[in-house]
Amino acid sequence: MAKPKPHEIAIGDGVLDDLRDRLERTRWPEAADVGWEYGMDQGFLRRLCEHWAGDYDWRATEARLNGLDNGIWDGIHFIRAGEGSAPPIVLIHGWPGAVLEFERLIPTLVEAGHQVIAPSLPGFGFSRAPDEPVNATGVAARLRELIEGGLGLDRYVVQGGDWGTLIAARIAFDSPERVAALHVNSPSVLPFPMDLSDLSHAEQAWLGEAAKWRTRGAYYMLTQGVAPDTLAPGLSDSPAGLAAWLVSKYRDWSDCSGDVETRFSLDQLCDFLTLYWATGTISSSIRLYAAEARDRWKLELGEKVRVPAAVSDFPSEILHPPREWAKRTLGDLRSWTEHDRGGHFAAWEEPELLGRDIVGFLREVG
Repeated sequence: MAKPKPHEIAIGDGVLDDLRDRLERTRWPEAADVGWEYGMDQGFLRRLCEHWAGDYDWRATEARLNGLDNGIWDGIHFIRAGEGSAPPIVLIHGWPGAVLEFERLIPTLVEAGHQVIAPSLPGFGFSRAPDEPVNATGVAARLRELIEGGLGLDRYVVQGGDWGTLIAARIAFDSPERVAALHVNSPSVLPFPMDLSDLSHAEQAWLGEAAKWRTRGAYYMLTQGVAPDTLAPGLSDSPAGLAAWLVSKYRDWSDCSGDVETRFSLDQLCDFLTLYWATGTISSSIRLYAAEARDRWKLELGEKVRVPAAVSDFPSEILHPPREWAKRTLGDLRSWTEHDRGGHFAAWEEPELLGRDIVGFLREVG
């Protein structure tokens, strides 16, 4: 079994120069100034792109990331931190996320005695894209190869949000003898249970809420799930287009009350945008939706994720299933924490709250 190799993040000057040139030559649409009413606020987008092309410094972020222990194993990039005696924690991001969102969460977990491994999903960031679209089950299998084979971990914890919720749950389902515990912060993304008998009033309300959301908020999921290769050329060719597509999600899904800069600075937004742009992975990242739509993981009757599990529910999360719904999937759900602030990008928005939840849960599990 090949061993991981050290990796240095180094985006070429030519890539960054080309990015600035494209931003400065953006062909802006003619649109009335109506704020966010019809999607991306064009005035905010122009200001963001001016900052991206001007004052923003990717090299500072690159140096920060290179201050961490970066590795590559069989095309999968990962960050590793800490050498504690407590079970290692694998942090799994989603879309439009990246390992960047764990930057402020990692120290809390390391201080509690855990080693932390944060991989970039295949086709995201610095990880090589698969030859063909791979669904969540396939991604889980690749990450298990990294964790159990490449890194040689016999016992570990998995934590995730967004796609990370589904992928972490699949890892726990496939490898219960090695996964000590599962923690998630986007419970609506857990696999859909086959047993829908005796639904509570709260569960029925939740299913109604989810159905309404699919008609108005899931436009991105429909497009990326059906025709990602139609959308990809525009996002891959225009940094302003990429910014409009991604930043609208950072705003809509975070606890910002409509003002994205109350949660994320322009520099933080540009960090994520540059990572997607410079690595050219927006196309491969959205293909995950198409692969999952064509081959979705569903639990069969009687099947559950059986490892000790916990959920952190944040108020501005996209959807809020009740605890009894999650218990249909999580057979050993031991903790359910509802917070008073935070949203979909919990590790990025509220690293202290999320970190405290994870550490407290793992202490109880032992």
